[in-house]
Order: sequence, then structure tokens, then C-alpha cells
Amino acid sequence: MTQRRNSAHIKAQKEGKKIDQYACFFCCRQFRGNHGHHIMLYSEGGEPSVRNMVTLCPECHRDYHNGKIKLDLIRF
Repeated sequence: MTQRRNSAHIKAQKEGKKIDQYACFFCCRQFRGNHGHHIMLYSEGGEPSVRNMVTLCPECHRDYHNGKIKLDLIRF
């Protein structure tokens, strides 16, 4: 079951994208429609804060969730 995003989650996504200047973590494409992605997944208890966010373009976000690219959690 998908958890409903609260205002803290939405605020963290917006702040994280702004800090990253809307640039995708993987491909560096800058696009205001890029997604805020939790490093530790929100659905698995990841906190809704900018410390737990990276910006991903829609393509890289999809590739991440399909297992085509990986995020090195050791860096964080």
C-alpha cells in the first residue's frame, strides 16, 4: 500500500530539487519537472527531509525503479 505524502514530504521534495538546481543526480539534465526521490524510500520509513532526497529526471527515476541504475547508498 502506498503511503500518502504529507506536507513535510512535499516540502522536502521541493527544497531538495531547488538545492540541486533541478539537475538529475544521474544524467545532470536540468528540468523543473524532475522528481524528488527518497534515498531511503518513503514507503520503507525514509524520513521526509532534504537530507534524504535526490533529484531524478523522469527517465532516470523510472530506470532506477526498474533496476537499470543504482544509487550508491554508501555515499550518503
